Amino acid sequence: MRSRVALLMVADAVCLVSVWALVVWGYRAAGFGHYKFGAEFYLRLWPAAVAYILINCMFRLYHGNVLYPGAPLSPVEELRRLVGSSVITHLGLIAYLALAYQTTEHYSRAVIVISGVLVAALASPVRDLFRWVALKAGLAQMPVVLAGSGTAAEAAAAALDGDSYFGFRVVRTFGDAEVREIVPASRRLGVKLLVCCQDERVFRAEFQEYATWFTHIEYVPSTHVFPVAGAQTVSFNGVGALEMVNQRRMRALRVEKWLLDKALAVVAFVLLLPFFVVVPVLIKLTSRGPVFYRQNRLGKKGRPIRVWKFRSMYADADARLQAILDSNPAKRAEWEANFKLADDPRVTPIGKFLRKTSIDEFPQLFNVFAGDMALVGPRPIVEQEVTLYGPAYSTFASVEPGITGLWQASGRSDTDYARRVALDTYYVLNWSPWLDLWIMKKTIGAVLFMRGAC
Repeated sequence: MRSRVALLMVADAVCLVSVWALVVWGYRAAGFGHYKFGAEFYLRLWPAAVAYILINCMFRLYHGNVLYPGAPLSPVEELRRLVGSSVITHLGLIAYLALAYQTTEHYSRAVIVISGVLVAALASPVRDLFRWVALKAGLAQMPVVLAGSGTAAEAAAAALDGDSYFGFRVVRTFGDAEVREIVPASRRLGVKLLVCCQDERVFRAEFQEYATWFTHIEYVPSTHVFPVAGAQTVSFNGVGALEMVNQRRMRALRVEKWLLDKALAVVAFVLLLPFFVVVPVLIKLTSRGPVFYRQNRLGKKGRPIRVWKFRSMYADADARLQAILDSNPAKRAEWEANFKLADDPRVTPIGKFLRKTSIDEFPQLFNVFAGDMALVGPRPIVEQEVTLYGPAYSTFASVEPGITGLWQASGRSDTDYARRVALDTYYVLNWSPWLDLWIMKKTIGAVLFMRGAC
């Protein structure tokens, strides 16, 4: 288990040192600083790297050791704390240099500030890379046993199977009839981390026995509908309780999301401006019809909206769809299940590329500017899909739909509709600005590697 802590510490150190080296090299290559900003001076700041690791320790950013949690923080919380750790480290470094005025002339404040921003942005992706390599190599994976059966146990096993983020390797599972074997068998295996998905009454009855051996016990309740990201444990004079914070009801955070959406949409539009010049030309050259296409969707509270897209279909798309649905029962069943077709005959050749890369959705920035959509949110749906959400639709419809969201960042078309509904509901119940930033980070990876695209 200590190997997991070492893996994350190495990842953080590599990120910090690599960023510093890159920024110093870039600063010198750009012609700034001359000799006095050479790398040899920055090597003297190596204690700052140690301070960064220690701050991460205080922020509980390592797991898998008796000094740390058994399971990692949520990815969103990890991102938030990594950003905070980088800010504190680099501000502390600037404060130290200001006090040590005799050495101040050797260092560039710009280098330190830029390094701090880049470390904050890259620490999480670098960790993800190290975790992925470790999973593929079979290294730094923590052995766990899983107890329980039913839906919760199946969901936990599916979530942990081959997941690089948690780094859990399930070495044995115990059904409800094997309760008495859990501790003796775990002693023989030398496994001290238990993922427990048992009924609450069974868990309460067996907890004292579990506590005689296991260092970490992760309890998975039978239901996980409540907003877990905003939840925290509280104590009322020894009575344990769980406080659930509904962050989407906080006016200040809603204003913060509105400002974040608008600011990032402006930045995205400026960066993507070349696509708004080139893509229309390609569409016109490859098929007849308009450049843009507007789809009817449901917005917040079920209000009808029209979503902008680059046209990716033929002008007679509806006729083509109806023809294939009438002639192919398998395609009809696929359409009725997901309202999508894996090999859609309506899509033009350039349209397939636009969809594969998600470029067709770039014009939805216009919907964000108009206030119909958010940059991040649940996927906008059509009227026929409301019944598929069932009781969850009221939760889903309480916020603006988004260009990207938790479903899109989690595999998009690789997930079934039930999973899509669960992800959209989770997003609404657990929303925070940090969750939006984490989803955007995941979306960039999904788009670049075209994971789950239609």
